Amino acid sequence: MLKYYISRVMNTTPEKGSRMSKSKKYKIKQKDFRKLEKLAERIYNTVVVIDYFCQKQQEYEELRNITPIIENLRRDSDKLNVYFINYPESF
Repeated sequence: MLKYYISRVMNTTPEKGSRMSKSKKYKIKQKDFRKLEKLAERIYNTVVVIDYFCQKQQEYEELRNITPIIENLRRDSDKLNVYFINYPESF
């Protein structure tokens, strides 16, 4: 079901020569790749601002409680953003 959703939403097509199986790979079109790249960048920038805010406002218990979650989210979004930054330009 997820593969169908990805295929419909992302306009992906199966790689040429692949068979119908659970390990079916999808080729993301360049236009969609660029959209994902911009989305990852926006998410990263938003999380950086939220993380900074949580770090500086530790007097509020609610912010102290969510700070570890935000830190994990920032690490994950950083990894995702690095993937797009380091991806070859020839795509």
